[in-house]
Amino acid sequence: MSDILLVQPPMPEHLRQYAREVIVCPPLGLGYLASTLLENGFEAELIDLSIENPDRKGVELELQKREPKILGITTTTSTYKNALNVAAIAKELDRNVVTVLGGPHVTFTEEEALGNQQVDIVVRHEGELTTLELCQKLLREKRGLEHVAGISYRKDNAIVKNPDRPLIEDLDRLPFPARHLMRLDKYLSPGTIITSRGCPSKCIFCAAEAMSGGKYRVRSPANVVAEIEKVANDFSPKFLFIADDTFTVFRDRTREICKLLRNLAKKIEWVCESRANFIDKPILQEMAEAGCTAIQFGVESGSEKILKSIKKGINLDQVRRAVRWAVEAKILPVCSFMVPHPEDTWKTVKETKKFMLELKDMGAFIYVSVTTPFPGTYLYLHAKELGVTIVTEDTDKYDLTGENPVIRTRNLSVEAVKAAYDDLVSICPEEPPYLKR
Repeated sequence: MSDILLVQPPMPEHLRQYAREVIVCPPLGLGYLASTLLENGFEAELIDLSIENPDRKGVELELQKREPKILGITTTTSTYKNALNVAAIAKELDRNVVTVLGGPHVTFTEEEALGNQQVDIVVRHEGELTTLELCQKLLREKRGLEHVAGISYRKDNAIVKNPDRPLIEDLDRLPFPARHLMRLDKYLSPGTIITSRGCPSKCIFCAAEAMSGGKYRVRSPANVVAEIEKVANDFSPKFLFIADDTFTVFRDRTREICKLLRNLAKKIEWVCESRANFIDKPILQEMAEAGCTAIQFGVESGSEKILKSIKKGINLDQVRRAVRWAVEAKILPVCSFMVPHPEDTWKTVKETKKFMLELKDMGAFIYVSVTTPFPGTYLYLHAKELGVTIVTEDTDKYDLTGENPVIRTRNLSVEAVKAAYDDLVSICPEEPPYLKR
């Protein structure tokens, strides 16, 4: 019997094949929860059902095998319904199990989540210290939840929202994720790490700012490289993925990480994500010398007007320079785009396609997704005033793949959105070379 079982729920049925082919990263958020609990003497287990994708009977067997006292389930918007399904199965097997949902979706939809009787508690925002205190109260002290910051729960048929928990300022205090609990062989990028939390930018389609309370926090270079060295020594991934929203915000920190990486006995190739306005030629050269082989830039549109309207904070010339500098440093630039933005027209979509082709000719890898209004984003909260209509509340369809666009705009119908996405994605290769199996 486990004190707590941490679960990433299955993907929706229509995304099962997609999940098998393109799920890149292990669930590091759950890994941080697990390592924090283990460090404090709890018995914690972890299973990623999105990569295993069992049927209902398989989910029952996984739960019966572990018999958790507390079941913690992380949720994105597209896995929310399956998170509810897993919680319901757990309650059918053991009505005394405490079901806890966390993650970005329920952080912003807590009341709706707690309207489902199979959900006992919602953990909002950052989960490590909240989950730890929750386990201490329920399993050791046998006390109530009144003073546990960062949770919402039902009491006497009413929903109680406790005050927010302050964010963790010193991220170095957290133990490294419990990778030994994960099936790392199942992922395209098993060697994934996170060196910061939040993002200093304010893009209208992203929930990073809302999840992190508008704060951007970083781990120290020494702490980051200690984890990289451990990952390299433990299972020698063919490359490392730094999954920060924006890795290169602080140039001095980036340089120090690169310096420490160059001094490691075991060299490792790595890729990261950044922004065109947080990069320059010298830092890219230092990153290349430290093993960086690819860098992703969120470009989103080839229209200056659209970039301003979505508060992207970059311009096209900055993108051109970033791509040119990356190519010169022998780092593959990966440029991601989205369609539609609220003010997109067929004219701006054509501008985007033209810019995508320009960057592709410069040596960039191009990727495109369909814009999706996730809870917590400015786009979701202000959809009406932006002229965006959300056409379905079926969260299974909130998947970025373009198969089921969930919005229409003032200028583009759902059918036009699909046509625009199909047109743009037609010029994109299947996957970047570093992800090839």
